[in-house]
Amino acid sequence: MEDEAQFWEQFYEALNRYAPISRDEFALLKPYLKLRVTPKGEMLQDNYTPANAIYFICKGLLRTYYLHEQSTIYTKNLFMENYFSASVVSLLTGENSYMCIQALEPSILIEINYKGYRHLIDTTEAFKNFYICYLEKNWIIEKEQNEISLIIDNATTRYQNFLKKFPDIEKRVSQHHIATHLGITPTQLSRIRKSLNIGK
Repeated sequence: MEDEAQFWEQFYEALNRYAPISRDEFALLKPYLKLRVTPKGEMLQDNYTPANAIYFICKGLLRTYYLHEQSTIYTKNLFMENYFSASVVSLLTGENSYMCIQALEPSILIEINYKGYRHLIDTTEAFKNFYICYLEKNWIIEKEQNEISLIIDNATTRYQNFLKKFPDIEKRVSQHHIATHLGITPTQLSRIRKSLNIGK
């Protein structure tokens, strides 16, 4: 594995993008962290068990997806480096996850034990502030923007916005995964790419 110290520093800097966390406070979190090397295709969370961890992506690519009837798969989100991924509803309720998490590339992750992290949220002001800031940005602001986009934007605009957010992702993810994430068929995505002169 590459130098582990760089991954801990990467994670520490990511936390501080949301709220200030001192080195001493970060040390309180370390017992609940595990550096994890994950091969391509590995399932980190299935839809038969309760979630117990949050994953920070140091290197690699994860997707979260739902299994619909007739085994139809809907890709909810794609997460690249410096993003967090988790089955949040399952973490909060303690119930079985209805969402799966899978590595689409060989990945280096920091696995965060949720119970330990939750204890720090309840007892440490810095982690409480981080939690609030993270929820506000990702579960209120960004979630609302995505919901509005699904209503008012056509598929072409959603695809263009997706590429702005993840400019290099098409080199790393299949068109099928992108299409299901956007709520369209691979054929529709192919037509959109052709109209935008992409992939020629």
